[in-house]
Amino acid sequence: MASGDVICGDCGETNKPGSEFCLFCGAYLGWQEREPSGANDDTEVLPAQPPAPARSVAPQPARAGQTTSPPAPVLAQPERPTPGPEPAARVEPVRPAPPPAPVTVAAVPVPPPDPGCPTCGRVIELGRRFCGHCGEQLVWPGTNAPVTRATQRSTWWSRLWDSKDRVARRAYRRSLPPLYRWRRVIVIVLALGLIGGGLTVVGRSPKAFFLARYHDVRNTLVAVPGVTAAIIPPEASAADTTPEALVDGTAKAWQMSWTSSTQGGPCRSTPTTAVIQLSFPATRVRDINLRAGLLDNNPNRLLQFRPKTVWIAYGDQCVERPLADVQQQTVPLDTEVLVDSVRLSVQTAYPPDQPTGGQDVLGFTEITLRSRPPVR
Repeated sequence: MASGDVICGDCGETNKPGSEFCLFCGAYLGWQEREPSGANDDTEVLPAQPPAPARSVAPQPARAGQTTSPPAPVLAQPERPTPGPEPAARVEPVRPAPPPAPVTVAAVPVPPPDPGCPTCGRVIELGRRFCGHCGEQLVWPGTNAPVTRATQRSTWWSRLWDSKDRVARRAYRRSLPPLYRWRRVIVIVLALGLIGGGLTVVGRSPKAFFLARYHDVRNTLVAVPGVTAAIIPPEASAADTTPEALVDGTAKAWQMSWTSSTQGGPCRSTPTTAVIQLSFPATRVRDINLRAGLLDNNPNRLLQFRPKTVWIAYGDQCVERPLADVQQQTVPLDTEVLVDSVRLSVQTAYPPDQPTGGQDVLGFTEITLRSRPPVR
């Protein structure tokens, strides 16, 4: 272990000097106080002592009764013989060296640079799971691929459908006791029971409530049953046409007189043209399916006027709706409450495509009110 390394107190891993968070478990390392180096050593190194000076020994005078021995003779060293000249070395002829074989050097892949922390920008070694400076998580547990901030902050639905996350959650749930595994199911069943009991107390059918919510999600619409049609005033109908043709589901059309100078009144004003009134059992109407004018396969369609703008009234409400010059279209309309009648009147019309030979009539082939399927 290098001097100055920080050891994590949670996982025991060694971190580089200056790390504030553990690179393996993410624990904060700033709370660990460092002790000064050598504070716990039992021995101390003493300073070196200078060498003692050499003492010279003076010759002692001879005492009485002692004889002095003469000094030992110094032997002369023999002289070394002077080396003579060495014999000349034999020179061998130099042969040319063979050409070197070509050497193929394999390209060494350059390792990619270490990635930087997406939070503080510090360079981080590959394989680290946490930034040693700011503690940002870089690799998800169990993987070795670095992830960016955008991956960490992925949406909840992408995490919900991730196969790895599903496998991990499934394994986690299997490791729990049965009570914890079935806790959600028990809570959902109790919640549904409380909702059903509350609806029963207030006099509503739980089955009808849940079926209605199912149809709301699927946006299921069906024709309102029991619809009858009437014209106000009755004499506004053209010859050989009856209001029953508006709701009989056939290609027979209802018509009224209309000229290039005819103009219908706006909402909440006295009608100046015929008004179609549709009556039915109390229902919340969601939209109206219209077949304005004759059908496309009828050669007289382009010779007659076709509805262009209409107003629709129900209860105390009145709205204006533009119509396209097509055979069939759906007009958005939601009464939001139960109503038992809807009134409709034409304000403006598309003129005949052939002025010569045109017919001064306007009509509807079919009017269908739609609502959610009835539930009981």
